[in-house]
Amino acid sequence: MDEEQNIMIQEYAKNPLQNFAMKEHTIKQHEGNFICWDDIVVYIVIKDGKIAEYSFDGNCSNITTAAASFLSEFIIGVPIEDVLHRTYQTMLDHGFEVSPRRKRAAVIAILATRNAIHTYLKDGKEDVFDDLIED
Repeated sequence: MDEEQNIMIQEYAKNPLQNFAMKEHTIKQHEGNFICWDDIVVYIVIKDGKIAEYSFDGNCSNITTAAASFLSEFIIGVPIEDVLHRTYQTMLDHGFEVSPRRKRAAVIAILATRNAIHTYLKDGKEDVFDDLIED
């Protein structure tokens, strides 16, 4: 991770987007990361098969807060089926990179969002961190 990445993460952590508990939502999902003790809840409004609104809150590290905030910029308006394919590589493709030790913090919001969609679809699936991170 270079200095530019570090500055971007700090900015998203200090001034997070969509960091609130949405009152009116279609579904919400809690996820925890027991390695670093991050705890996040995502709130999603689904309309016409797309993410119409997204927010998050919880007890999050700076990287988790930054990643969840960053995610908000490229998830709204996306078909839910597409979101089920989002991974750490998606974060990289959009310019968000962290050290190997912090990859779970970078994807916990995606994990929560994907699992919320699975619950919404009643497809019986549940993703885990290994589904989002390729080593």
